[in-house]
Amino acid sequence: MLKKGFTVMLAACLLTTGYSHVYSNDAVGKGEGDQTMADGEKDWQLVWEDNFEGTDLDSSKWSYDTGNGFVQPDGSYVPGWGNEELQYYKEDNVTIEDGKLVLTGKKEAASDEHGTYNYTSGKIHTKGKFNQKYGKFEAKIKLPAGQGYWPAFWMMPEEDKYGGWAASGEIDIMEAAGGDLNKVGGAIHYGSQWPNNTYTADDYHFGEGSDITDYNVYSVEWEPGEIRWYVNGELFQTLNNWTSFNTENGTKYAYPAPFDQEFYLILNLAIGGWYGGGPDDSTEFPGQMEVDYVKVYELPEDQYREPVEPVFEKEELPEGTKEPVNGNYIYDTTFENGFTEIKDGTEAFDEEGWNFVHLYDFGGNGSASAEEGLAKVDISQAGSQPHSIQLIQNIPAGVGRTYKISFDAKAASDRNMNLKVSGGAERGWSLYSPNYEVALTPELQSYEYTYQMQAESDAKARLEFNMGLNNSSVWIGNVKVEEIDAIDPYNEDAAKPPLRNGNHIYNGTFDQGRMDRMTYWDFITDGANAQAFVEEDTRALKVEVQENGATDSVQLVQKGISIKSNNEYTLSFDASAVEEKDIQVAVVSKDGSVNYSGWETIALSTTGENKTFTFQPENADDSEAKLVFLLGGNAGSITLDNVSMFAKKLRQDALTFEDIFPLKNGKFNFGLVHWNNHVQGVYDGPSDASFEVEDGKAVTTIKNVGWNPWDVIFMQEGLQMKGGNTYLVSFDASSSLERNVEVVLEDSSYSRSLSEVISLTPEPTTHTFEVELNEDKQLGLKYLLGNVAGNEIPDEEHQVVIDNVKVEVAGEREKLFPLKNGDLTNSIENWNLHVQGDHDDNSSKASVKAKDEHATVTIDNLGANPWDIMFFQENLELSGGRTYELQVETRSNHPRNIELVVDNGSPYYHRFFENIVKIGPKPQNYQFEWEQPEDAQLGLKFLLGNMEGVSKKKHHIDFREVTLEAKGARAFLEQLEGTDAATE
Repeated sequence: MLKKGFTVMLAACLLTTGYSHVYSNDAVGKGEGDQTMADGEKDWQLVWEDNFEGTDLDSSKWSYDTGNGFVQPDGSYVPGWGNEELQYYKEDNVTIEDGKLVLTGKKEAASDEHGTYNYTSGKIHTKGKFNQKYGKFEAKIKLPAGQGYWPAFWMMPEEDKYGGWAASGEIDIMEAAGGDLNKVGGAIHYGSQWPNNTYTADDYHFGEGSDITDYNVYSVEWEPGEIRWYVNGELFQTLNNWTSFNTENGTKYAYPAPFDQEFYLILNLAIGGWYGGGPDDSTEFPGQMEVDYVKVYELPEDQYREPVEPVFEKEELPEGTKEPVNGNYIYDTTFENGFTEIKDGTEAFDEEGWNFVHLYDFGGNGSASAEEGLAKVDISQAGSQPHSIQLIQNIPAGVGRTYKISFDAKAASDRNMNLKVSGGAERGWSLYSPNYEVALTPELQSYEYTYQMQAESDAKARLEFNMGLNNSSVWIGNVKVEEIDAIDPYNEDAAKPPLRNGNHIYNGTFDQGRMDRMTYWDFITDGANAQAFVEEDTRALKVEVQENGATDSVQLVQKGISIKSNNEYTLSFDASAVEEKDIQVAVVSKDGSVNYSGWETIALSTTGENKTFTFQPENADDSEAKLVFLLGGNAGSITLDNVSMFAKKLRQDALTFEDIFPLKNGKFNFGLVHWNNHVQGVYDGPSDASFEVEDGKAVTTIKNVGWNPWDVIFMQEGLQMKGGNTYLVSFDASSSLERNVEVVLEDSSYSRSLSEVISLTPEPTTHTFEVELNEDKQLGLKYLLGNVAGNEIPDEEHQVVIDNVKVEVAGEREKLFPLKNGDLTNSIENWNLHVQGDHDDNSSKASVKAKDEHATVTIDNLGANPWDIMFFQENLELSGGRTYELQVETRSNHPRNIELVVDNGSPYYHRFFENIVKIGPKPQNYQFEWEQPEDAQLGLKFLLGNMEGVSKKKHHIDFREVTLEAKGARAFLEQLEGTDAATE
């Protein structure tokens, strides 16, 4: 019973550095561990039961679920329980009758703040009241017949220890479609967080004379590393191959995660949804799911099997497999045979050549062509998913075999492309490889990835280049898929880039990799009697030092750590000791000859504390440094956990213009170029909307908002946003009817960095939000214009108008264009005149007036020094690493020299730029540029006092146009926005 599933594309994102374990549908791992006894001989002992006696549901055991959906941690509401279910769960639909639990599905209206529903039903669960890790879970159940009924007996984790659904797992003991009475299904869901999850499932088929409408006993026997499914005591599925992965980690969680934690029980009768479809005219209401009992058993500890890491034996390739050409399974590598175009899924798929897929269902549109031996994919509509635009070729994928994928690629502008190997529809879109995020640039580059096939062999696996979410054209060529010898799945000693969250330490939580949970760590004993192990319950490293010895006789080491100059590193870990003792910690070079941090002595207490220290390496650029804990010395027990090391740049690298301004065409001067939309009603549901530009503004005409906030979306995808920055999101918006709109920034996994509900009226208002990012992300800015909570306008036509959209790094526009009122349209606002004679007995005397967009400085007395008279503007923020351009149009009624200076003022007056120019009666434009070496707050100063070549007569100096800006910034924004209003 899926908890959440907005798309039919189910996949497992199982990345590691260069390699990952991947477990998918039709899992084939062989569990070879010894069991203490045969399954039928095990002594299952009853520990919990409910025989549904009495007249009311036992509230000490069960709780009700109500409504049609759930609220996610980010506050967003998911209708249909994420499965397109149609029912509204009510407590009244749960009854106890004649010693049976009865869940009744009815055709009747119900409503809440989220919508109106045509069906009601019942759902109960034991979360917070009963949960268990391992055991036998069974129920005797009679199911209803009828198209659209979806009854289930299933389990979910009490806590999401490994991440959101389905990274923490789901066990479906039984689920059935009321339109097919002869079978039930059993499944597990696992992998990474949706939508990068996967599942394994099988069906039980009833014999003649029996079906789901009879009372049947459905059960699973769940042991460490194995789950077995039964109907009426008949085994029909055994699974011992799964995984759990969090994209913040370097590899998978140690097996048997996620099925090594407490789960609770659920019973429900859904109506509609993806499993069997919705009801039709043949469906009889009401329908009832009757439960005679639910029982839970456990084994004595010594009878549970020992989990065994799955083994993947290399098998022969299936019949019909493509033959490689010079070792390459890719045909037509220069794209001479063109592309088979797939638009609506009804077209025949080319099983040997290239297929260009842009399905209407996902809003993608474009074209593919051959260009100088490369495939060029032009994208007119980027769609709503990475798989909205695809280039696909079938390849073989044999279980236990390792493959190398290599290709060349580039893009018209910086963007990401998704690469993966997967199964087709008949394999449930199972993921065979990791999901690789390929960062493309305008320069053609070579890419290489490897993976091991760990699902059942597939002669028609799909190599997918997924290019949706971004309109930038992509070129791909020299594609190869070659079988290679097996590789080290972890490559523990190799150089390792920081993890996605910036952590330089892999498996610092001691719960990942091999089953010993010590992957990426070396435990070294130099003649010492010591052991290291990770305890099952605590998932913390325990080191037992049996006798006194030298401090360095017991070491814990992690290799391949990246260390660079211009960074401050913070190392953190939790530690305790049975008796108080000191340990030492350092980050050193591979051979130990360079100590980047110095040895830090850490005092451990018996209570357990978090320990941190920081260091700043000098002249370091080492990708193979190592972290060393010296744990010897006094005998005793030490516990370590949550080891992490994060870097903070002491001086940030200059951001590119693309980094600062990821959003394009926010003023809609280019129509709707770079913008996309989604209307769910094109595929299903009532939502209806159209999109256009009127008077330079984006106008969405909405005839029906549909059922969900995302049923109407106006969006721009593929925004490349840099971690370590705060972004401003701002726009003007109005609506012809008062209504709410949801504004989100989210990635392709629907993980939100911004989620705000705003109220719109016919009066345009400006909305501004700040978003802090700790890591690089590719996000989409989306205006959810569908049925947002608080609206009462489902089918009332109205228009939402959006303009002046900006997504940019906060404060950077001001650094690119630091000068204010440089054209003097606001008189001399922001400008100052300094006359030294106004402050002491200096003889200098001058005044300034503004007229007709120019400023005139009248000089009566030059004073003694150039700086005795200055026309200037201060507090200008400039960025290091940029070239700045200074332009000024000026004249003097008497020829003279003036000095132009950019400095940091008191007390240092360090000049980053200076120049002396000679001006005369004719207005002239002067242009200069310089390289700004560092971030600084500076002043632009025109020194008009006494200097060589200046007449002492009274005279006037005019300033008409002054610009100070980063070179190329204005041209970039003109190209981005179609306007020269760069400083707005």
